[in-house]
Amino acid sequence: MEILLTLTYTSLFIYIIHKMKFFDVDGISKRTFSLLFILKLIFGFSLWAIYTFYYTDRATADIYKYFDDSAVIYNTLQTNPIDYFKLLFGIGNNTPSFDHYYSEMNYWARKVDSNIYNDSHTIIRFNAAVRIFSFGYYNVHTVVICFLSLIGLTAIYKTFVTHLQDKKRELLFAVFLLPSVLFWGSGVLKEGLIFFALGLLIYYSTKLFKIKSIIACIAMALLLAFSKFYVWLAIFPSIILLLWINKTSSKKVFLKFILVVLIVGGIGLNIDSIVDIQNPLVTLSLKQNEFNQLATGQLTDSNNNPIPTANSLIQIKTLEPTFYSFFKNSPQALINTLFRPYIWELKSPLILLAGLETLLILFTSLLIFLFIKPLKEIKWTYVLFCFSFVLIQFLIIGETTPILGAIARYKTIALPFLAIGLLFLIDKEKLLKKMSFLKKILN
Repeated sequence: MEILLTLTYTSLFIYIIHKMKFFDVDGISKRTFSLLFILKLIFGFSLWAIYTFYYTDRATADIYKYFDDSAVIYNTLQTNPIDYFKLLFGIGNNTPSFDHYYSEMNYWARKVDSNIYNDSHTIIRFNAAVRIFSFGYYNVHTVVICFLSLIGLTAIYKTFVTHLQDKKRELLFAVFLLPSVLFWGSGVLKEGLIFFALGLLIYYSTKLFKIKSIIACIAMALLLAFSKFYVWLAIFPSIILLLWINKTSSKKVFLKFILVVLIVGGIGLNIDSIVDIQNPLVTLSLKQNEFNQLATGQLTDSNNNPIPTANSLIQIKTLEPTFYSFFKNSPQALINTLFRPYIWELKSPLILLAGLETLLILFTSLLIFLFIKPLKEIKWTYVLFCFSFVLIQFLIIGETTPILGAIARYKTIALPFLAIGLLFLIDKEKLLKKMSFLKKILN
């Protein structure tokens, strides 16, 4: 039955791809989109197979943790439909009468004390909604998340292709075909929802002065904040800069960028004195502490079994809840996120995947150093847009995460933007003159 449902929904989404105007895109045919969707499914099914037959501890596998918890919500649809919808939409569900549902779920409650929304709720609710159509078959969820992720990635491509007309093929690779994006962005994980929300938020923010776009931006901003709050924090300055430039001009773009960073950063670092919310530096410090406990085997899984020490554990400096500590730790955080794992740290297939991407980034960076565009020809608005987003994400990840495997996964969302930013810098014509053998690949 699972195979039949999976094939049925796959066929349905391929049909939708061919019918939706959204997929009428410069540089990519509908047939290519269908192939990209199938490729994502292959990686999504591979992720399922790895965490089903190789890493067999279901209690600690992210693809199953939130999927299994969603069954608790879904089962209320038969016994108490009103409770189902309250749990699904988060309306009137914070009362003692719902505690017996939460006690049955292993990952609804968070271990770090914070009054920032627990983003695990979003992926649990997503799975609870999809169960209506999947009848509890896991790989139907894979098909749905792959389609949503494809929509988000397509929106990112559509946003930048207008400004990279001479690099359509390279842009396609940068957005859709990076190994980590294919692997982690195609599983039943938060990454698929993040790509969906992030891509549409960026796409519609370029058309913000239309009612439809305003509604879409608000909806996607909320979904993104509820899916992974630090990604929303990271993209916010970039979108403010883009709106400012689009409303005025690209003149004095660096000055505008600095002003945006100072204003947004100043407000963000003092948010606890403005509204009743935990200071982000306190949250990051607590998050690092939880990660250290997880990495060193101090926590237990949902069955109260000790979680073993992480195989890819690295040492990072203690993060105090102060800006000085954050700033002092930043160089190490950026090195860990941008350049690791090193070649001698490639101890597993998943770490190898990240290592190959690191080498690709280093190689591309070298090419840009040798073949960079004249500075006056570079579209700095989009370079700053991409690199600002990447920098904030890499800092947050590197400051809090002492596990190489987790770093490799978490930076997946930033990688397409890192690649796109590099595309804006490289002089393709100069490159092809010196390396004519690349013409068959890039043209």
